Amino acid sequence: MTKWGTTDIRDRVADSLLALMPLYHRHIMKAGAGISGITIAQYRVLGLLMKSGPLSMSEIGRYMYISKPSMTTLADSMTDHGWIEQNQDPRDRRVKKISITPEGKKHLQQAFGIYRGDVKRLLADLDNADLEQLSASLNELQRIFAKLE
Repeated sequence: MTKWGTTDIRDRVADSLLALMPLYHRHIMKAGAGISGITIAQYRVLGLLMKSGPLSMSEIGRYMYISKPSMTTLADSMTDHGWIEQNQDPRDRRVKKISITPEGKKHLQQAFGIYRGDVKRLLADLDNADLEQLSASLNELQRIFAKLE
């Protein structure tokens, strides 16, 4: 039974995932924040563009749960840094397609290196048995989450 009084497996999984998210953000995503010269939102946009290729501002906003005005501000800032390009969609001139630039890729790789180093330091206190279990659990989580896409 969960703290909300249900025994349904979907409720238990949802409760566990929701409890995990603040821990993830507190310990993992904030690990390198500011040090790399990139915000978490900028890091996520660059990572999304690297994985997915060019996307419209609306698509990025929907994926990241960012309002249109906030997405415009974020995209303009990233364009000013030279990390992304904003081009009109040839099929619909009202739509701006966002793509990552070579400078954006370089900056993402640098930020990833900083985040990775910080995460490795967080893991330093875990013994090998805990690390093996965590690795196996994360691999399984990725496998299951891939089914949701």
